[in-house]
Amino acid sequence: MNLLAVDSATRTCSVALMQEGKITAEFGADLDQTHARHLMRLIDAVLALSGQKISELDALAVTSGPGSFTGLRIGMATVKGFAMAYGRPVCPVSCLEALAWPYLGVSGLFCPMLDARKNQVYAQVFCLEQGRLEEIMPAQVAGPDMVIDEISALGRQSCWFSGSGAVLYNEHIISRLSGRARLAPGVQNRIRAAVVAEMAGEMLRSGAVSDAAGVVPHYIRQSDAERKQKFRGK
Repeated sequence: MNLLAVDSATRTCSVALMQEGKITAEFGADLDQTHARHLMRLIDAVLALSGQKISELDALAVTSGPGSFTGLRIGMATVKGFAMAYGRPVCPVSCLEALAWPYLGVSGLFCPMLDARKNQVYAQVFCLEQGRLEEIMPAQVAGPDMVIDEISALGRQSCWFSGSGAVLYNEHIISRLSGRARLAPGVQNRIRAAVVAEMAGEMLRSGAVSDAAGVVPHYIRQSDAERKQKFRGK
């Protein structure tokens, strides 16, 4: 199985290649620039290093949201363009699930949390049990206190937090949950394309893939343009 995975949903951007079920290359960037300026360079670098051609891929994967509207569109357009050109399936991967995936060996609650700006976060809560992600709270955009309240209502067990939202509100999370909060170390707060590739590999094996036309971003929140258009239509 040869698979190219792309993530451009947040400030960081990364690309990974899986060959015969193994991650063979991964490149990333954390630059104060639009991902449109370097995503193709990262893809070219991964393919050149591994000697892989786009035409030889079995599938492609991309983070589908939630995240930056512009970043999601850049990644989606790039991956869907390749998939349509070569007739390959696409695996859309949730950004929040991608943050939780590396913790499958841990037991307890896990809350991936991405900064949604406007004093809000994109968040979801899972119960990690026997190598599975069981959703406890669906993905939503809300104030951090609302998310913490829902976690508090689940009982006294500890909860892991990761993602840009967890980093931004880490002191508040710790003060609200006291000794129950566990914060992921630095690098684990970033979505990694290698993780996206591993998740996509599982999706391919289970047949949970889509054609390029059926893959759309999962924004959760309406864009400013959509809200303005809706307001004008009233």
